[in-house]
Amino acid sequence: MQHSIDWHDDAINAVPAERATVGDLRLVLNNQNVTKHILNDTLVDHVTVALYGLADGLVHDWWTIFGARDREISLQKYRTGYLIPDIRLQFDGAAFQVSARQSVYTDPDLRFWGGTTEIMDRTQAEIWLSEFIGEVIARLESKGLHETSAALRWRRVQSSRRSSEREFCEAAGSLGLDPYQIEDKVAQFIERAEIQFGDEALVEFVSGSGDVDHSRLIDWVDRMARYKGFGYRLADLRPLVDEITSNIPSHEGTQPWAAGYRRARAMRGALCLKQNERAMSFFDLARRFGAHKNYGLAPRVDGINALRRETPNGIDVHVRNHGHDAAETAHRFALARAIGDAACFPEPQTAPINRLRNAYRQAAGRAFAAEFLAPIDEIRSMQEDERDVYTISEEFGVSPAVIEHQIENTHRIDQACA
Repeated sequence: MQHSIDWHDDAINAVPAERATVGDLRLVLNNQNVTKHILNDTLVDHVTVALYGLADGLVHDWWTIFGARDREISLQKYRTGYLIPDIRLQFDGAAFQVSARQSVYTDPDLRFWGGTTEIMDRTQAEIWLSEFIGEVIARLESKGLHETSAALRWRRVQSSRRSSEREFCEAAGSLGLDPYQIEDKVAQFIERAEIQFGDEALVEFVSGSGDVDHSRLIDWVDRMARYKGFGYRLADLRPLVDEITSNIPSHEGTQPWAAGYRRARAMRGALCLKQNERAMSFFDLARRFGAHKNYGLAPRVDGINALRRETPNGIDVHVRNHGHDAAETAHRFALARAIGDAACFPEPQTAPINRLRNAYRQAAGRAFAAEFLAPIDEIRSMQEDERDVYTISEEFGVSPAVIEHQIENTHRIDQACA
């Protein structure tokens, strides 16, 4: 993502901050100028806008941009009346997907093209956003406007980024909240979560908590953290994780699904599972990882599917009781996702397994669970025998959606495991 700005010195906007920041903006995404558009049948390669509103919006939403997981943020949110392309940012905790959507306006008749997408890692995104914001603030200061709302907020954000406040701020941003103006009740929830989780695991836990009862959820986590005994212990999981980690090293910049599929194959190999071997039940799956005969479900709570927790004696996995008719399938898949979290992120830590879709850890664990429980090669074999999706899902003890996704992702799985 690149940009260029040609400032106007003759703007007539009434608001000083807008008047100082009118310019011709060009945005380049994946080597394509996404500000190029047709205006009344004329091709134009830039948009002329007052950039203060855009910079101010990005600064004030900084923590939501970097904290939100299952949410897209469009630059059009900050357009303050000007016509700009629909550029959307979505962050999974490791990388941003930046995409341009087609956008059409009337009066004046204007069309921006879409279809361009670029992937940026966190560092690249921080550099680009910081440079853009810094350029606008520098322009304001050159015009004698030093204490604007954007400048004051940017100094505060910069201070938080360099301090221990960063994790709290991103966690608050994951809920779409301003960390500097947050209710005490929510702040206490995040502060208690910081005791149990760190870094990305903290953001995914808070982001996945949604509208549930935060107090009950964090009480449940604290209760699980205090548990001592073998009721949730998978005694053989840590040695197995260490084994496959040494044999299948991680790759920098790997897509989450690729890491999940690859480690699932490795884990099945470490357990000496044949291609057609299945986990026949929730406890059968747990038993393969050294579960005690008393291994069972954790109490029911909303906002989390399972909790993976490192202890001095191994890894505990607390699968919360889902309490519905399809619970056996849900419990087995949640347990496999937690095992996958340990396999894909082997550092000793506490991590949530929850409902988030566009979150790096959750995506890796979900891919692991799908390939571990229902290997694509065996699915293909069953398809050749003319078995339908529902029959295959019953054989593997997973939902039909898992089988459908495995079939849809066949190329990805083959690519990841090649």
